[in-house]
Amino acid sequence: QLEEYSYKDGLTGIANRRLFDDFYQREWLNAIRTQKPLSLILIDLDYFKQYNDLNGHVIGDTCLRQIAKSLESCCTRPRDLVARFGGEEFAWILPETNEAAAAVMADRIMEAVRAARLPHKASAVSELVTLSMGVKTIIPSDLDNRMQFLDQVDKNLYVAKRQGRNRYCAA
Repeated sequence: QLEEYSYKDGLTGIANRRLFDDFYQREWLNAIRTQKPLSLILIDLDYFKQYNDLNGHVIGDTCLRQIAKSLESCCTRPRDLVARFGGEEFAWILPETNEAAAAVMADRIMEAVRAARLPHKASAVSELVTLSMGVKTIIPSDLDNRMQFLDQVDKNLYVAKRQGRNRYCAA
């Protein structure tokens, strides 16, 4: 039970950063061995600092739990992993998932959060809580570096933010 707790985010109940890191390393090595695609999605709640400033951290925590539940509802394949990456950021590992399928998943995530209809009166882009996401796919080789790939996914996330938020970038 202690091991289970060590891999679970205490606030949201989904996987935590520690499990994400372990799972990502394992799936990276598996993708190199099988030469199958690996996709990652990094998710950030738009204007969440303003959400907390307006509503308080207790309501902010409730929002994070609801977002985690919405994300989990999209996780239908047993090898996919959604995790709280830190703060208001989440990460999704999609083994054996090509670019097109990763984009479909990003659309599904956007729709699930939209369907949750969580009010966000402090947002500059919507009356509801929205997400920005970075999406990227790779068929890694021994020459690739998984942390550099994660950094590229993060850069896509920031492109989505610069382009106006409430969207994903899969460049």
